[in-house]
Formats: sequence, structure tokens, C-alpha cells
Amino acid sequence: MSTSPYPLTTDRLTVRMVNGEDVDVLTEYRNDPAVNALQDWDLPYPRERAERLAAAHADRDDVVPGTGTQLAVEADGRLVGDLYVGLDDHSGIAEIGFTLAAAHQGQGYALEAASAVVDDLVDRLGVHRVVAELSPDNRASARLLERLGMTFELLAEKSYRWRGTWDDNLRYAMTADERRAWRDRPRSAPQEVRLVELDHENAWAYRRLRSHRSQELFVASVDHSYTDALFPEPEDGHPVVPVLRGIEADGEPAGFLMWADAVNAGTPDPYLWRFLVDRRHQGRGIGRRALELWTADLRAAGHSAVETSWVQAPGGPEPFYLGMGFVLTGAYDDGEAVARLSL
Repeated sequence: MSTSPYPLTTDRLTVRMVNGEDVDVLTEYRNDPAVNALQDWDLPYPRERAERLAAAHADRDDVVPGTGTQLAVEADGRLVGDLYVGLDDHSGIAEIGFTLAAAHQGQGYALEAASAVVDDLVDRLGVHRVVAELSPDNRASARLLERLGMTFELLAEKSYRWRGTWDDNLRYAMTADERRAWRDRPRSAPQEVRLVELDHENAWAYRRLRSHRSQELFVASVDHSYTDALFPEPEDGHPVVPVLRGIEADGEPAGFLMWADAVNAGTPDPYLWRFLVDRRHQGRGIGRRALELWTADLRAAGHSAVETSWVQAPGGPEPFYLGMGFVLTGAYDDGEAVARLSL
């Protein structure tokens, strides 16, 4: 095994083996209801268990094949959480998990620490596959795994014994190549964003675009949109005519947009029906620029407003749309909040 990088340092954190000085803090946050609600340890979490955990790592300075390793996450000299690595006997597959004290959540510490550890597993130890398992209710952890570049792999129903009951279990995973590709994906704003017509030559390229699984509550897949475009449901007795556009960023398919044409649908305003930016291209400002292009085209065509609707739930698109100038009308359509943007 190569020389250990631990303690491993990032811009803000130190990641190291747990030790005896961590026992009090670790015991405290592992018994915090705000932390342990969806974690896999039994409650209460006794101090003696934390002591045994620290003692098991007293002579360790690296992750060890065939067993689990508990890594402390430290910020400004304080323990803020811990990260688990389970490395198989052949150092080929690693399972990861993470816990953060409530006072230190929402600051990006878990993502920063997990990114550094995963990159070390892949680049130094040659791990070829990284996996993580969690409750379907643990949406915050799912979003973090997605930000690492991991993708949803399976849902095993009633397969995990947890605190006296059987729970469903989600699995996320990525290969080493997928981690490298995610790490190397474009991050900056593109030079050019265009709306392109879809045809038989480019439809497949846009069909491959994907949102994160945690976003599927809010946005349908391109496949689903293609089906709805082919068999649109009439609206108030009028046929709905969908208009489909690909969102291209610097010559690469990056998103998808579909709206219902107002004139042919018998409605006063165009309706933004589907809007998706691929997971690899999110955070680059592409969605905002695409929406600005779309509304500029409609304004030039003589329209004075557009409408859309969305599911109101944590992690949803409401902040984006409100930031673009949409105003909630107070109406609901199939449980979705309707909003209008004046052009």
C-alpha cells in the first residue's frame, strides 16, 4: 500500500483517523435527534461505543482493505463530523458514508471531505467502484452523493433491518472513470448557449440527458417528454401542440425545453411544459440563459406573458423561477403551483 496521506487536508478541513479526543463530541452528535434520524446505528449511542471505535484506530494511519475505517472531519481544530470508508479485501470497491454535527451542516463540509477521500481512493489506491447506501427519506445525503458524481443504481424494498423494522434501501454508485469524468466536467459559464430544433439526427443525443434522481419529483425525463409530445392530452377541449427545443452549450447538448404553443392550444399564453438541464451542466448558468433566449423569442413573436407550474417542495425549482421574475398566481394545476412571467 502506498504511503498514507492521512491526515489529509483540504482548503478548510483536516481528515484523519478518529482518536480518543473525539469521544465526547462524537458521542454527543451521534445521540442528537437532528443527526441520527436516518443513520444506521442503534440508539442510544453509548460513550463506550465511541471509545471502542477510537481504540480500534489507535495504531491506524490509513484505510485498510477488508475492514471499515472511521475518519474524523475537523474544521479549525474542532471535530465537525466523521466519514466511513469500507474497503473490500482487494481494494477494488469502497463503500462510503458520512455524518455531520447539526451545527456544522449546510456549510459544504461533508462534500469537501468526501470529495478528497474519494479522490484518494481512486487515484492512490486504485479503487474502481464507489458505493453508498441510504434510506429513501435521506434526501440531503442523496443530493450530496449526486454532487460527488454518483448516480442512483437501485431501490431494494424492505431489504434493510433498521431499529426493529424493515426499511427500503437506496444504492448510489460510480466507477473510477465516472468520478474522473465528473471531476473534469465543464464548470464555467459557456461562451455560447443556443436553442436548437430537434430532428431525427439530434433527438437521440438530447434523449440521453439526465437530471439527478433527487430532481425527478420536479422534472420529467426527456423520454417522458418525447412521449407526451407524441400523445399530448387536450387542454379544455383544445389540442395541445408541443414545441421542442434542445439547449446547446458551446456545441454540446446540455438541456431540453418544451412548451405548449398558445395559439394552437387555444390558451392565452405559451406554457413552459418541460425544462431540464443535464446533471453534468448544472450550476453553469445555462438554464437562466436558455430561459432568457426562449422568452426573447416569444416576445419578438408578439407574446406578452408566459406561464409554467412546479411542485412546491424542498429542493424544487421555485427559487430559480422566482429569481427569473415569475410571479405565483395563487392557482394550482394538478397540485402544481402556477406562475406567470410578464414579457
